[in-house]
Parts: sequence; C-alpha cells; structure tokens
Amino acid sequence: FPLIAAFWWFGEQLLRVALCRFTELYNGEHVKHKSLVGLLRSAHSNNPLNDFDDLHFLDRFHMSKENATEIIGLLQSKLSGDLVRGTPISPSLQILITLRFLACGTFHRETGDLCGVGESTVCKIVQKVCSAICELKKDFIKFPNAAEQATYKVDFYEYGNFPGVIGCIDGCHIPIKCPSTADAEEFRNRKNWFSINVQGVCTPTMQFSNIVARWKGSTHDSRIFHNSSLYGQFETRQHSGILLGDSGYAQTNFLFTPYLHPVRPEQQRYNQAHMLTRGLIERMFGVWKNRFQCLRNTLRFEPRRCCIVIIATAVLHNFLKQCGCPDPDIEDDDDQHVPITELANDRNGLAYRDAFALQHFS
Repeated sequence: FPLIAAFWWFGEQLLRVALCRFTELYNGEHVKHKSLVGLLRSAHSNNPLNDFDDLHFLDRFHMSKENATEIIGLLQSKLSGDLVRGTPISPSLQILITLRFLACGTFHRETGDLCGVGESTVCKIVQKVCSAICELKKDFIKFPNAAEQATYKVDFYEYGNFPGVIGCIDGCHIPIKCPSTADAEEFRNRKNWFSINVQGVCTPTMQFSNIVARWKGSTHDSRIFHNSSLYGQFETRQHSGILLGDSGYAQTNFLFTPYLHPVRPEQQRYNQAHMLTRGLIERMFGVWKNRFQCLRNTLRFEPRRCCIVIIATAVLHNFLKQCGCPDPDIEDDDDQHVPITELANDRNGLAYRDAFALQHFS
C-alpha cells in the first residue's frame, strides 16, 4: 500500500505539471497560430470579440475590436446566415472568419480541417463577404474632386516638394495559384510566378484613390493605365493636377516620370523630389500587404475571385485609415516593382518634363 500511494502521488504531480504546461501553451503561442475558424466551431461558440483582449485581438485580426464591430455594422444587413451541418453561422461570424482569413491568409483546407467545416464552406463565406465589401468601394475609394485636388497638391508638396501632384501611381503584383485555364501562362509575370497586376493610385495619406485589379501578371503597367478610365479622364482634362509614376510609364503632360540619367542640376533636384514623393505609393502597398497577409501568400481562388478579394482588402484599407487604425510595421518587400527599362517616350512628353523641371527646380 505505501508503494501504491507513492506511485499515486507521483502520478498526480506529473499530471499537474502537464496541465500547467498545456495551459501555458494554450494561452501563448499555440493560440496565436490557431485558426480562427477552429475557435468559431459553431454559432454557439464564444464570440472572439469577447474571447480575446484588445492586444490579442489586434494581433490576430490586424485591427481593433472597435474597427471590427464597425465593419460588422456596415456589412451585416448585406449577408444572410449560412448553415454548416445544420448549425447556422451568423453574418457577424462570417465577417470575422473573413477578416481573419484576410489578415493571415490561412489556407481554407487548413482552417476547415481544424474546425470540421468543409473547405468549400469557408471559401464560400470568404467570397460572399468579400463581394459585400466590394459593394462599398464607391464609398471608400474615390478620386479627389476639384476642392480635394487643391488640398492634395498642398499636402504632396509639403511632403516631397513636388508641385501639382494629386496622386502617385504604380503597379503591384499579387500572387495567385496557377489558373486551370488555357490562358494560364499569361498570368506568369516577369519574375516567373503567377499574379494579378494591380494598379493603384495613392493619396497623401496613403489611401487608395483608384484601383484596377483585373489584369494578368504579364501585362505591363503602362498598358493597364492606358486602358483605364482614369487615363481617359486625364486626357480629356477632367482633372487639374499631375500623377507621379516610375519609368515604366510613358512621360506625358499629366504623368511625370523620373530622369534615368539626370545631368543638369534642376533634373537632379527634380528626381530627388520625385523619388521622395512617389515613395508614398510604395509605402502604401507595404502597409496594405502587411495588414492583409493574404496578399503576400498565394491566393488560391480562380483569378476573377482573386480580384474580388484584392478589391475588398483595398476598401478595408481605406476604411481603417479613415478610422485612424495604426499602420502595421512594413516588412521588406521582395517584389520591388521596378521596371526593367524606361518606356519609350515621345519628344513632346520629354520636352514637357524638361520645361517643368526648368520652371520648378531651377
């Protein structure tokens, strides 16, 4: 009996140590990497808005609880409840599942396996919610009107000393899985991976004022811009101001590119101001992709649905900027979207740039 009692006591101590260790893991890194969908196993599970404190919620969703609650308020009326194994998933829960996916880019199969929800169901939820978010595009992504353009010119000039700027434009490649269609190779970009080439124009506060997400990865930035409605608006003089772009764009009287080989002092000063000001679009892309890690991972939808997800994240980016949500730290981006060579420019465009540099940077 004393021997049995000793073994019993020793077993209890081991069990206590094991339980303590499990609790530490559960409250620490284990929970950090656990899929949100697993935490939301059913409509009867706890609400993550209540389950996590502010810091842990921000770490998992890349936004505050207040931001998430406001997004739920904007979208809830656009969504209906879905049934999973006979259990309804409320619109608010669908929104949280989607926000978690956008923030971390977790694969659907992984999240589904962890919670017993099929991959197709998770995919359906993400697509439905992202489509609802895209309906808000006109409310949150707007090109500036005449009064706003005057303000933008002041703000851009105060930032980088480049006059007349109402936006900075660039392309950004978002990785996708290889499409199963005959035109799949057209999605392969010059870095040899499949992508959607997204055109973005930024404001002085690093919000999207324009976004085009429908072109295959092999498409040149200049072609995307030339075929956009924004190009037509500038050509017909609907906007009073200029855009700044890299040398992958053609120099015109409304889109200004840098000198590849600046010689004169005013050309060097022009380039310095151009580089500083245009850096805002690269910073905006960095903030956008770091807040929504799904844009850094490979989107595993068909291309059309990838474009919906991309637009949805841009809408949410602007919403969060307008709410004052702090920007995440910007990681080094492997996709420094630098053109290989300068696009061929006509003499009129080059002459316009020379006159502009001489007038404003002498």
